[in-house]
Amino acid sequence: MPDLRISELAASSGVPATTLRYYETEGILPAERSANGYRVYTERAQERLAFITAAKALQMSLPEIKLLLRVWETDTCRAVKSELRPAIAQQIANAEASIARLTSLHQALTSALARLDDTPDKDSACSPECAWLTTPAENAAS
Repeated sequence: MPDLRISELAASSGVPATTLRYYETEGILPAERSANGYRVYTERAQERLAFITAAKALQMSLPEIKLLLRVWETDTCRAVKSELRPAIAQQIANAEASIARLTSLHQALTSALARLDDTPDKDSACSPECAWLTTPAENAAS
């Protein structure tokens, strides 16, 4: 893999150049400098970016990614797996909690839509019986 300038890495990875600069500032994506001062990303830096991108896709936080990168850079595959397993398990728990919240929201929206459809059209001012003016507790009671 050839060394890439920031614009080339941004284009090939789909990660904006501003994000690459931010990662450099945060110390997780080192860039060497060419003779004319351009950022140059080595093959190893490109591999680091792939690791960062994969971790971000799993909703890992920047501090978690920093920790994982330290282990990834200095230790064995076993150690990386040992660090990664609890982080992924936590993300699964977070996803399950999000699914529960979204399921509840979906039910509330479905109920509100049904109540809205059941509310007769009137030529007068809207009253609290309109589905979108009731509270979730009132929607659940109906």
